[in-house]
Amino acid sequence: MAVKGVNEISCPACGAAMKFDPSSGKMLCEWCGTTLEIKKEKEDVQTGKAEAKEEILEGFDFDSLNEQAMDPDAADVPIYNCKSCGAELIAPPEQISLTCPYCGSNVVLTQKVSGKLRPDGIIPFKIDAKSLPDAMKKYYHDKILLPPKFFSQSTMGKVTGVYVPFWMFSGKITGDLRYSGDKVSSSRQGDYIITETDVYSIERTVSMDFKNVPVDASGRISDDLMDSIEPFDMSEEVDFDMRYLAGFTSDRFDEAKDTIAARAKKRMFSTAEDAVRSRVSAGYSAVHKNGGHLNADVTARYLLLPVYKFKIKYDSKKYEFAVNGQTGKIMGKLPIDNNVCIRYFMIRALAVLAPIVGIFAALYLTGR
Repeated sequence: MAVKGVNEISCPACGAAMKFDPSSGKMLCEWCGTTLEIKKEKEDVQTGKAEAKEEILEGFDFDSLNEQAMDPDAADVPIYNCKSCGAELIAPPEQISLTCPYCGSNVVLTQKVSGKLRPDGIIPFKIDAKSLPDAMKKYYHDKILLPPKFFSQSTMGKVTGVYVPFWMFSGKITGDLRYSGDKVSSSRQGDYIITETDVYSIERTVSMDFKNVPVDASGRISDDLMDSIEPFDMSEEVDFDMRYLAGFTSDRFDEAKDTIAARAKKRMFSTAEDAVRSRVSAGYSAVHKNGGHLNADVTARYLLLPVYKFKIKYDSKKYEFAVNGQTGKIMGKLPIDNNVCIRYFMIRALAVLAPIVGIFAALYLTGR
């Protein structure tokens, strides 16, 4: 049975589906060219808080939906009706928005972004998908180890703009770290050089604040790939508005914040340790960590961040890429031609050895 909770944005001029346009930051109708500003939600004069313009779903169990969205094998997957053509739409538990495959309408499933499930904020897309083919050419233009036929035989697959769910962790790291520092000195005594190493005990108390450490909350996307396209400019975060989702695929989290908090803490601990080590290393020949313990007290916010995904096909293989939809940073793996690789390193080796061979040749001729 189809359920309620579908939101579509139609053009006031021609009735066609509207989408969010990253280039202008406005809602755009691609049929007639009409644009609409995305105005901030009405603020309450007394409290100064934004009034949420979301569908009220009487009797809807948000906790049940939360559990279902966390379970990819949930049996009772809701069916939604497209308001434009009436087609039945089936969406995975974690999907928030989609495009109707029959009429092309941009559909937002409001049940999954309302009430307790409403994101705390969103960073809208800023890079237009149309610019990605040229950006990719620039990305792999200087990759000299690519197969020679890559430029003529590779194909770029469909580009999908996805609002990826992230938990943004903030908090404080406290504790202490212990190191040993070596100071090495040398002196000549007759025919010998005496080297002395003094070992010092170093202790540092740590107190460091962190804000908005991102950890992607989707189990369907590679964590390493998402980490590699950071950072996002948090100054461009805006209040969540369903209109930003129009024309894009959007997922909600399927990994709870408590489950992935360890990843955020690990990144904080690593940053704190690197900062401390860089400071205690000054004046020492070598520094070794001996022990210590760090604690983390963190909180998390739920945000949607813009990411483009696509694949490059070459020689029957597909290579996955991700693009930061705000900054345009591209990351992914490209094929390497072994023959090109061997020739490249042989040329580099010859370039290094040539001056040495020249010196020996000159010495030989001079001695002769």
